[in-house]
Amino acid sequence: MTATDQLKQADAAMNGSISSREAQISNSGCKRGGWITFPFLAGTVTGLTIAGMGWSANLIVYLIEEFNIMSIDAAQIVNVLNGCTNLFPVIGAIIADSFFCSFSVISVSSAISLLGTVLLALTASLNSLRPPQCEIGSSLCKSPSKLQFAVLYGGLALGCIGLGGGRFTLATMGANQFDKQKDQGNCFNWYFFAFYVSSVISSTAIVYIQDNVGWTLGFGLCIAANFVGLVLFLLGKRFYLLDKPNGSPFTSLARVIVATLRKRKLVLSSRIEDYYQEHNNGLANNIEADDQITPKQSFRFLNRAALKIDGDIRPDGSIAKPWRVCTVQQVEDLKTLIRIFPLWSSSVFLSTTIGIVMSLTILQALIMDRHLGPSFRFPAGSILVIILISASLFITLIDRLLIPMWQKLTGGSLTTTIQQIGFGHMLNLAGMVVSALVESKRLKIAHANNLQDQPGSMVPMMAVWLFPQLVLVGIGEAFHFPGQVALYYQEFPVSLRSTSTAMIALIIGLGFYLSTAIIDLIRRVTDWLPDNLNSGRLDNVYWTLAVIAGINFAYYVVCSRLYKYRNVVDKGEDHIRTITGLGLAGGGWSLNLIVYLIEKFNIKSIDAAQIFNVVNGFMNLFPVIGAIVADSFLGSFSVVFISSLFSLLGIIFLALTASLDSLRPPPCTEIGTSLCETPSKLQFTILYAGLAMASIGLGGARYTVATMGANQFDKPQDQAIFFNWYFIAVYSSTVISATVIVYIEDNVSWRLGFGLCIAANLAGLVVLLAGTRLYRRDKPQGSAFIGLARVVVAAARKRKAMLSSRIEDYHQQEQNDEMIKIEAVTPKQNFRFLNRAALKIEGDIRPDGSIAKPWKLCTIQQVEDLKALIRILPIWSTIIFLTTPIGILSSLVILQALTMDRHLGHNFKIPAGSFPVISLISGFFFVSLNDRLLRPTWQKLIGQSPTTLQLVGIGHVLNVISMVVSALVESKRLKIAHNVHHQQLMSALWLFPQLILLGIGEAFHLPGQVAFYYQEFPASLKNTSTAMFGLMIGICFYLSTALVDLVRRVTDWLPDNINSGRLDNVYWSLTVLAGINFGYYLLCSLIYKYKDIGGRGSGSDDDYVNVDIKARS
Repeated sequence: MTATDQLKQADAAMNGSISSREAQISNSGCKRGGWITFPFLAGTVTGLTIAGMGWSANLIVYLIEEFNIMSIDAAQIVNVLNGCTNLFPVIGAIIADSFFCSFSVISVSSAISLLGTVLLALTASLNSLRPPQCEIGSSLCKSPSKLQFAVLYGGLALGCIGLGGGRFTLATMGANQFDKQKDQGNCFNWYFFAFYVSSVISSTAIVYIQDNVGWTLGFGLCIAANFVGLVLFLLGKRFYLLDKPNGSPFTSLARVIVATLRKRKLVLSSRIEDYYQEHNNGLANNIEADDQITPKQSFRFLNRAALKIDGDIRPDGSIAKPWRVCTVQQVEDLKTLIRIFPLWSSSVFLSTTIGIVMSLTILQALIMDRHLGPSFRFPAGSILVIILISASLFITLIDRLLIPMWQKLTGGSLTTTIQQIGFGHMLNLAGMVVSALVESKRLKIAHANNLQDQPGSMVPMMAVWLFPQLVLVGIGEAFHFPGQVALYYQEFPVSLRSTSTAMIALIIGLGFYLSTAIIDLIRRVTDWLPDNLNSGRLDNVYWTLAVIAGINFAYYVVCSRLYKYRNVVDKGEDHIRTITGLGLAGGGWSLNLIVYLIEKFNIKSIDAAQIFNVVNGFMNLFPVIGAIVADSFLGSFSVVFISSLFSLLGIIFLALTASLDSLRPPPCTEIGTSLCETPSKLQFTILYAGLAMASIGLGGARYTVATMGANQFDKPQDQAIFFNWYFIAVYSSTVISATVIVYIEDNVSWRLGFGLCIAANLAGLVVLLAGTRLYRRDKPQGSAFIGLARVVVAAARKRKAMLSSRIEDYHQQEQNDEMIKIEAVTPKQNFRFLNRAALKIEGDIRPDGSIAKPWKLCTIQQVEDLKALIRILPIWSTIIFLTTPIGILSSLVILQALTMDRHLGHNFKIPAGSFPVISLISGFFFVSLNDRLLRPTWQKLIGQSPTTLQLVGIGHVLNVISMVVSALVESKRLKIAHNVHHQQLMSALWLFPQLILLGIGEAFHLPGQVAFYYQEFPASLKNTSTAMFGLMIGICFYLSTALVDLVRRVTDWLPDNINSGRLDNVYWSLTVLAGINFGYYLLCSLIYKYKDIGGRGSGSDDDYVNVDIKARS
């Protein structure tokens, strides 16, 4: 490029015809911007973070051990420093945006950070810069002198300023190298990954060196890392795209407020020409009409700042009085900040709880057993590395696994940044609850060993108990930190790009200062936080934080629902996650119900199993009622919402029976004997009321949620994939409830178990409401069943009428919209006697074309809908007998497990109620395998995907095999029980094979059935279609109850003591029933012809209803 060309491009850049970025790229001899810059920036982040975290992660320990500072005071100092570290990025960002570029700010900040680390190294190297050592916690310890404090605080201040000034300005500079939002989002994810990985290195390696080798060497390594980071940053200068500062944007924002106040009495105009647009370098306000910005109606009083009046504008179009008129863009920039402020403020309290946990966890670790193995003892300051490890792993997992899975589930839409932050809020709340529970456990151990009056004494409890809460906090950070940075970067005005990413630093800084204030307040008002934690109530502090986090999450949900994205396209196709919360809640109380009835209500085992079957039947029959109400009157969303409330109320009733002794009979040591007191009428009433409401709630929501989710998609392939993932959510949540919650109920308390169910139900309800504005909703069309009944009545009343071959003689759907053309439907020949219901005779039709006698005439579409249901009925009936043996097996397996050896190792005993989880795990695994491996393999071998009926058939076969295995295992168990010389109980692990086969079978036939009904049912019965599966399961549980009653009356196979019965004969009988049912299913499936959906059907177009609605041209 010649010198003349360069001058021309420079002049063009100045005049605005090309951007400064384009000018930099053109004038450079090498590629600028893009991923070529990332290695330099990542190396800088790594070096500076290793240095900063190297001295800050172990700072509490350094202050206590080397400067004789009391533990809580040391924690407070660290909170203040963390606040400073996270507040200064805002100042650095403002300087970068307004006066210097990001490159200059990062260079200067890195140099200041280096100087601060050198000062800290001097305090560790020179004895004169720190007080003499003494016993930790002793009142005889000498405090530091003024000089020692001055050098210490000087080093900390410089280190904080340097670390803070560069941290988030680096993130902005990295994102500025890209133009696409996707690349910017990936840059933020990898920025945080580099940040967390380097933090892990410093929190483990450097902290270990400080604790076990020497503080001097540890700080020396920090100096080296800082220096390397600074050098790497300077080496990449020729590759960076540097944005020039544009002056302080905050001045223009202030001008908007002042101009609005000065023009507060003016009347707003509706004409865009009356508002001042951007001044274009001498071209005045001469902007193309398409490029002009229309003032928005939100916060419309601010629009006065851009309203032009006499004297505001010079003849050349520039502003004459800068504090009386602003551009529309400046006004909209201020509105953007106002809109985002509530979301931002909710994150301040999110960071406050994290700040308190981070400091107090180190104090907990100092007085716990930190050994890993006989000789290795990890430093207390390194315990926070668990947050970093879990966060870095999950950031990678989110980018590489979770987001692609979400895209597949939602048809290509990404998770929104607000959704990611919301997940972080929920995980943070869970972290606070776990923290409180763990601290309660630690205090009990401390008091049991009389350590409350011995400062510094080690509590005989492993510090690894602190890991779960830190893991939850770390996973939460993996969601909300990158989410917040991306949200602010995308939504903030362009003039505040550097400031946007620094906003998260401001959040963290304010969070740390708030955490300091909260701890001070707690110390003044209560005695929960003495210097000796063993004599305090740190658990109450954590419970207080959990309450704050819960209230803050509710505030965040409200703010997020009201917020509308500015730069991010919202596809409005968010899908249902409510089923996870409802599944956890429902599984938590229902899976262990038999054990609860036997142990807490003194109900005999077989009777408890029968109650269990009745409850399950009710739970699976009610979806049909819910679906009919959803299709006909209220819509899916309202039904799911009301059902969730019913479920919540029912579980509260059950929790009351577990909490109040007056609501259950006195405990009985000899369970099942006649000496046990039966429940009173009041106790039975409360119990059954709770079970009924919980069943209604869970049943009403379960399959309506499935329909609501499928309604978000148009393609049958997407609907089938959704149903697979729906069942994955059902299985995974049930697995959690069947293991974690059931274990808590059996080994901790029923009250806590039911309490967790209440929390899960409430969380599911909140998530449902949070997505309200994103759902695609179908309006209810009135009861479709009335239309079907009319077909039967009309056909019967016209049974003597002669059928016609002319399509004009049959009544078509009414034309309600002139712009919509509804093509005529030809009556089909199957079940042709029903066609009489649509046959028009004299007096059926009014002059305007409407039906005069609704119970004598129907549309052809209504007739064909009834025919579709008749065709499906045989297939549906076979499924009832498929699931009946499953219902019996589900309850009897728990009774078998109660009489077998359930130990895994010497100490751990599997709860009997958790055994059905084996079928859930295998079902969950194979549903995923079907989608990812078996379907593609099948398609490759056969040339097409397996049909839904083929999937259901495979489930039938596996169900028969499971019954056979069940019979064989029970025969083996009975032989051992009858052998008087055999002292050892049979291992309950023998029950696993039958449950695994059952689960694999469900992985085939459950999604297959739901997809089959959804695709084959009439369009007017979409909600009812998926609920038919629930109706089938409900009937099967009632049938299983009837069969068990019949077996008990006719035979002696099922006594209350199953060791004296013949349960194996019951299983053999079920095998015979399952085999006969499979033969019946084969016959029905061979006769059935699919509707032609997505090319998967096997019939011609003439065999099916074909309603085609087209827009009239």
